[in-house]
Amino acid sequence: MSLEAGTRFAGYTIMRKIGAGGMGAVYLAQHPRLPRLDVIKVLAEHVSNDPTFRARFTREADLAAQLDHPCIVSVYDRGEVDGRLWISMQYVAGTDAAALVKASPGGLPLDDVAAVSDSIGAALDHAHRHGLLHRDVKPANILISATESDSGDSQERRIRLADFGIARQTDGGTSLTSANLVLGSFPYSSPEQLSAETLDARSDVYSLACSIFELLTGTVPFTGRTPMMMIHHHLTTPPPDVSSLRSGLPPAVSEAVRHGLAKNPADRPPSAGAFAAEFRYAVDTTGFFPAPAGRVGAGIPSRARTGGSTPVPPQTQTMRNRGTSPPTGAAMVRTTAVPITPAGPSDPAPAETGQVPSSSSHGHGFPAATAYSELPGQTVPGPALESTMIRASGDLVVIDPRPTGAEAARLTTASLACGIASVPLSLVGGFGLPVGVAGWYLAGRGRASSAARLAQTLSVLGMLLSLGFLGFVIGRAIALQF
Repeated sequence: MSLEAGTRFAGYTIMRKIGAGGMGAVYLAQHPRLPRLDVIKVLAEHVSNDPTFRARFTREADLAAQLDHPCIVSVYDRGEVDGRLWISMQYVAGTDAAALVKASPGGLPLDDVAAVSDSIGAALDHAHRHGLLHRDVKPANILISATESDSGDSQERRIRLADFGIARQTDGGTSLTSANLVLGSFPYSSPEQLSAETLDARSDVYSLACSIFELLTGTVPFTGRTPMMMIHHHLTTPPPDVSSLRSGLPPAVSEAVRHGLAKNPADRPPSAGAFAAEFRYAVDTTGFFPAPAGRVGAGIPSRARTGGSTPVPPQTQTMRNRGTSPPTGAAMVRTTAVPITPAGPSDPAPAETGQVPSSSSHGHGFPAATAYSELPGQTVPGPALESTMIRASGDLVVIDPRPTGAEAARLTTASLACGIASVPLSLVGGFGLPVGVAGWYLAGRGRASSAARLAQTLSVLGMLLSLGFLGFVIGRAIALQF
């Protein structure tokens, strides 16, 4: 059931539909008493009729409503109408980080990414202090608002984290939340979340690091054609270096992102705020890096493009004035506003057209479009799973994937054969050395198993025997000459 504009629902007046997915629909609605627009998320009937989900929804909506932070989208109310659950939330007029990545596939300016990290790190720390995990941190849930300032002639940005609807208590909670269901999105889920292990704040740190990786490079850390391939990469594959995907990034930035993407939670920063502070320090101490090639000048207002008298400097503005010391405490929580230029009279309002422009009018790459994150666990309209994988993995290059299935088994068999052959061949002119090297390489590319480990052991033995044989022959030859 879709609600038409003008329909009365739970006292609200529906203005228009913002989005839809497998779990329901999102609407912009007029508050019944206050001069305010809210967002109402109406869950589908098959979800609302699930007793387990209803209990979890009620519990976690109540918990999420207790969060009060400038970088968290507020939960206002919840209820049920005609058997369908609904929740009302703060309306954020602006865009989301996923739209920014789509508009800037080469990655966002480094200082803009650091500003997102600062705000979302502070938001997650606040939620974690109140015993809540987000479990679905991703660019689509990172909203960037545009709010008129008091003077009325400029705008300022605020970065907020949305959709705490699938949050759970970090103390284990009740049986409704202790199953650690994988409700997040595969490209941003932590290894322990994908393994159904006990979660803590460091799981959200991993997801935040995945999001920062995508904002920097335009792609997620791991890609795969199937969910199983994606899960395998998150569990076993080392993350690629962001500097290998975007030239010019300093090593300190790459190291900060790699730290957040550690497989073992104990090897990550202990909190989202600590990760944000490390990333901010890496940015501030390595200088300013402009937007990727092709971005400079893309955000010039229409009057400047048509020869107006107000030129725009050919560089990317930043969201924050940088210092030289890492932010701590209140300094880390604070998000600095950025003045931007309002759209000209000839520019269509993005909120009305529903389109995301390719560049902004204020130079730092934040288009002023209206976008909103999906319902908990929901994807954009389309097939439930494929729609998530298309943007995040299906159309991205897989970075040196390990073979799977029958091919991996063949490589393991070949490595074992090379390992066995390298031992006797080591005594035949030292030919065991190249055969052993081949066996070692094939074992690393094949399936991780006891056979692969045996092949590597035999290959190493063959290489050592070959080196010993060659050393003996050379030494014997030298001795005979004298």
